[in-house]
Amino acid sequence: MQDPANELRRIPLLRGWVNKPLRYCRAGYRGCIFGRDSGPIIVRVRLLSALATALYVILTVFVPVLVAVVGLVVVQRLVPPDRREEHNDVAGFIYAVLGVAYAVLLAFMLIAVWQDYKMAQTNVESEAHELAGVYFLASQLPEPQRTRLQDLARTYVRVVVEEEWPMMERGKTSSRADSLLRQLRLKLLQFDPRTRGEQVLYERGLTQLHDAVDARRSRLLELREGIPHLLWVVLVVGGVITVSFTYLFGLKSNLAHALMVAALTLLICGILFTIGEFDYPFSGVVEIRPEAFKEVLHSFGGGT
Repeated sequence: MQDPANELRRIPLLRGWVNKPLRYCRAGYRGCIFGRDSGPIIVRVRLLSALATALYVILTVFVPVLVAVVGLVVVQRLVPPDRREEHNDVAGFIYAVLGVAYAVLLAFMLIAVWQDYKMAQTNVESEAHELAGVYFLASQLPEPQRTRLQDLARTYVRVVVEEEWPMMERGKTSSRADSLLRQLRLKLLQFDPRTRGEQVLYERGLTQLHDAVDARRSRLLELREGIPHLLWVVLVVGGVITVSFTYLFGLKSNLAHALMVAALTLLICGILFTIGEFDYPFSGVVEIRPEAFKEVLHSFGGGT
C-alpha cells in the first residue's frame, strides 16, 4: 500500500508554462477516479485528490472571473460611466474586430487540440490491436517461437497498462516496455520460416509489429509534445486584452456591466481550460485510459 503523500506526488505534465503553478494542485487525480486499490488510506487519497482537482478548476476558471469583476469595479470608481459612454461607438467597432480575431484563434486552437486528442486515441487503439494480431498470429507458429513471442507480447501489454500508463501521467515512459518491444521484434526476426505458410505468417507478423512500433512512437511523441509556449502567451494575453477592453464601455447599470464581464471571462477561461486539458491527452480530466490494452490483455488470458 502506497503512502498518501507519495500518491499525491503523481503529478501530470503541465499544460504549458502558464498552468505550471496550478498543475501541482492536480496531483493524485488518477487515484481519485481510477484507483485500483481500496481501503481507508486510498479513500483518503481520493478525497484529497478530488479537493485538489476542484481547487485547480477554481484557480484556473473562477478566480480569473473574480479578478476581472474586481478590475471592472475599480475602473468604474476611477472613471465615471458618462465619460466612458462617450467612446462606446468607437470602442465597439474596435472591440468587434478584436473579438472576432480572438474568437477565431480560440476556435482554431480548440479544433487543433481536439484533432490531436482523437489521433492519440486512434494510435493507442491501433497499437493494442496490432499487438493482438501479433499474439494470435504467433499461435500458428511452431514451438518454441510460439511461446516466446506470445509471452513477450503479453508481458509488454501488461507493463504498458500497469507500469507505463501511470508514468505517462508524469510525462515519463517505461524503459522496460521499450526493451520488451525490442525483444519481441528481435525474436520475430530470428524466426526462420520453412514453409510457404510460415513465410506468409512471418511477413504478416513483421507488418503488424512494425505498425505497433509506429503507433507506440506516435503515442510517446504526443506525450512529450504540446502547444508551444509562444501560443500560450498569445492565448492568455489575448484573453486579458479582450476582457480588459470591456472596461472602456460605459453602461448605466454597473451590475449589468459586471455580469457581462463575468460571463465573458468565464467563457474564455473555460475554453482555455478545455484547450489545456486536451493538449496533453494522457493526463488530467480527459486523459486517455488504457482500455484498449486491458481488453487485449484480457483476450490473451492475462487478466486486467
